Amino acid sequence: MSLLPKFLDRLPTSLASRAFGFVSDVEFASPVQRVVNSAFAHLAHINVSEAEHPVSSYRSLNALFTRRLRPDVRTVAPGALVSPVDGRLSHLGVASHGTTVEAKGHPYRLEELLAVTDGEPWFEDAYVFTIYLSPSDYHHIHAPMSGRVVSMSYAPGRLLPVNRLGYLLADDLLPANERLTSFVVDAQGHRVAVVKVGATCVGRISVEYDDFRTNAGRLRQGFFRELPTPYAVEAGDPLGCFELGSTVVLVVERRDFVPEVGLECGQRMRYGQALGRWESDPA
Repeated sequence: MSLLPKFLDRLPTSLASRAFGFVSDVEFASPVQRVVNSAFAHLAHINVSEAEHPVSSYRSLNALFTRRLRPDVRTVAPGALVSPVDGRLSHLGVASHGTTVEAKGHPYRLEELLAVTDGEPWFEDAYVFTIYLSPSDYHHIHAPMSGRVVSMSYAPGRLLPVNRLGYLLADDLLPANERLTSFVVDAQGHRVAVVKVGATCVGRISVEYDDFRTNAGRLRQGFFRELPTPYAVEAGDPLGCFELGSTVVLVVERRDFVPEVGLECGQRMRYGQALGRWESDPA
């Protein structure tokens, strides 16, 4: 088993994902593209009634993957920490001394996931939500609360599938895959990290507040940096995008935080749906 991590590190998953991204950017002649789009929407079980435009109008598969929703199909819960994405809630729970678990029960350190090695370790006592996006899901990522994006981190890594096969292949799946993280602070000083985890066939991950994009075809070093100008957001505002699906891990400062009653692993989430509230927030 000790050889497995070395073998996984040599798998050309980044190259395969870039190739898939390249193919998905190809714009076929309109009649062909309509057939391609319709076939993918059917196979992936996409809810086409929620898309901003008719499926036949998207000029490439990537345009279909990154489609926006009609403005009337989601509601953002007022005064709450909300789900930043559509997807399936695969894990929720409290981190113990900075350690939490993956969806299949494997422990990992939040320090490794967030790619933060210094500064105040607020995430040592945090609440963690993991939401998996399938190919059928809407792929944009939204702000989980009102506040400011104050910093970001990037960690290069594998691009293994974030599904049952991926968890069979690697015990450290989430903290070992490529990650792009946004750190958000609200007016009361509560901190949240929105961790966007790459996976096989995720051509790129992008954010609204910076030109950086993952898996861009050249070697990149990991980094943590403060934004020169904090990026103001309201809960539900656009924050980033997956080109195909993957996973978001939401790391929430636990101080005064109360999770929403009734949340259960396995349930479907919609962006804007309440995840919890801070008791110290003004009414």
